[in-house]
Amino acid sequence: MRTYNLPQDLTPPAAQETGPIIIRRYQSAHNTIRNRIILHMNMINLLISGEKTIIHAAGATTVHESELLVLSCGNCLTTEVLPANELFSSIILYFSNELLTDFLRRHEHSGGQEHSSRYEHSGRQQKETRSPFLIFKQDDFISNYITSLGLLLQQPSPLLPELKKIKLEELLLYLLGKDPKKLFSLLIVAENDEDLLLRKAVESNIGNPVTVEELAFLCNCSLSTFKRKFRNIYHLPPQKWLLEQKMLLAADLLKHPQEKPGIVFQKVGYANHSSFTQSFKKQYGMTPKEYQERNLAF
Repeated sequence: MRTYNLPQDLTPPAAQETGPIIIRRYQSAHNTIRNRIILHMNMINLLISGEKTIIHAAGATTVHESELLVLSCGNCLTTEVLPANELFSSIILYFSNELLTDFLRRHEHSGGQEHSSRYEHSGRQQKETRSPFLIFKQDDFISNYITSLGLLLQQPSPLLPELKKIKLEELLLYLLGKDPKKLFSLLIVAENDEDLLLRKAVESNIGNPVTVEELAFLCNCSLSTFKRKFRNIYHLPPQKWLLEQKMLLAADLLKHPQEKPGIVFQKVGYANHSSFTQSFKKQYGMTPKEYQERNLAF
């Protein structure tokens, strides 16, 4: 597992860019598993080939070919899977918080009256409906847009700042027209309530194979600080609390006949069936299969 600061770490030294917008092509010939990403700018990832999974404090999502990801700056874990006999390939647009905030303010009435006070109020309901990542389907327009960016990136001279801004706004305006409510739900302001961020990171990832160390990274704090804050909130060590929650989730799933033990272990973040069975039996005194059979018998 490696830690990357983006966009700078994956930009060749000879092509280092500065400014509020960076547009570049990204390709990889290797699968990666849960690299730690410190994203210093917001990002739109136009996936051309391959599959990308993002684990964030707010949960996890997987982006497939023919989709695009809008991701706000912050810490996350990423996994990239290559397509058969091909490279992982995408075009990425990085852009600053200031630029995105300015764009949304200028177009806050485009999606209807409900957006007019989004940046003047910080009520709890609005916080709960905002997400740090959005996924959109690629259509014919976006496919042609990707082609146009690819042609621009083939030019020997760097893209002019004005052109980069035009291309970014072109895509943002198109996404705004397709689903304004969705675009305005993007979380672009870092969460100031550290306890709320920790709760969100922990409770959104109970079913994901995320370690305590990775949860601390998602919360942007040291492992010792994370453990101290966790105990203050949940009154238990992280490992013990997470195990209990995973087992409660597994037990609830096993009460449904369509949920088989051979599938449930993946849904509660275990890498293999045997370790899941061992933990479950220690918690409930019986195997997952025995637990399901007993509950379905009544």
